[in-house]
Amino acid sequence: MHRLGDVPARAGSSDDNAVIDFRFRPIGARSWTPQTTYHYLERMGLEPCPSFVQQSEDLMFAEMDAAGIALGVIGVPGPTGIRGLDPTGTAEIGRIVSAHPGRFVGFGSVEPSDVEAAAASLAELASQGMRGVTVDPSTARVSRRFDDRALYPIYEEAQRLGLIVSTTMSCLLGPYQDDCRPEYADRVATDFPQLTVSIQHGGWPYVREAIGVAYKQPNVVIVPGQYVHYGFPGAEDYITALARQLPDQVLFGSVYPNCGPLADLRRIVAGWELPPHIERKYLHDNAVRVLGL
Repeated sequence: MHRLGDVPARAGSSDDNAVIDFRFRPIGARSWTPQTTYHYLERMGLEPCPSFVQQSEDLMFAEMDAAGIALGVIGVPGPTGIRGLDPTGTAEIGRIVSAHPGRFVGFGSVEPSDVEAAAASLAELASQGMRGVTVDPSTARVSRRFDDRALYPIYEEAQRLGLIVSTTMSCLLGPYQDDCRPEYADRVATDFPQLTVSIQHGGWPYVREAIGVAYKQPNVVIVPGQYVHYGFPGAEDYITALARQLPDQVLFGSVYPNCGPLADLRRIVAGWELPPHIERKYLHDNAVRVLGL
């Protein structure tokens, strides 16, 4: 099984052009069904990546290289019956990481309905080289909010093991929009100050609330993904926070394959005209620190 020590030097080195993509589902891993992916690409007015259309690993790596993406972080929801979701299991993520050493870091996932079993599984995830765990309790068989105290044994164990907890908060996960309120992450970050919490999808549409949580909580990071890259309402707030209040807490994530061509994302980010050291934090340095590379 892949270990963090297998990550190539370029991903964790001073190479400012080596992008670390904190939200990547390579060929063979998925969160959504293909039909759902195409649906949301159409809603965003985006053409799919050719590698996704052809389901070609070789083309995917060529697209990553063209965009300067040295390392992808794989994370998907846990098992769920929610319409449109069809997440890959932890075992398959481990297989992908092992098959391509140095190109990916894996996050495992748990089905948190059985809290005791989920917490007990984290040590095995850590021993397999997983750097974090995805916890999306609102889509589990027993639906809970992220800050439900019944889930605290999972967070306590993740904190003990040094695993990042990643949770997806946006209107697309649900099943209800108020399942994605960032204040739930605030409560967990307060009660587990040594636990790093990653808010995937940036809490959209509760953009300023998510920014406020990260501004208050140094152990919270935001990965806004498509909501900052493609001009969603609130995108400018993410960019302002990155440039001013949260330069160390906003991370790049392409959300591949739910994105346009990867190389276009570099041009989009360049168009924000950030100071070079802030752009470098967004694309590389912040992820290096969070992942401990």
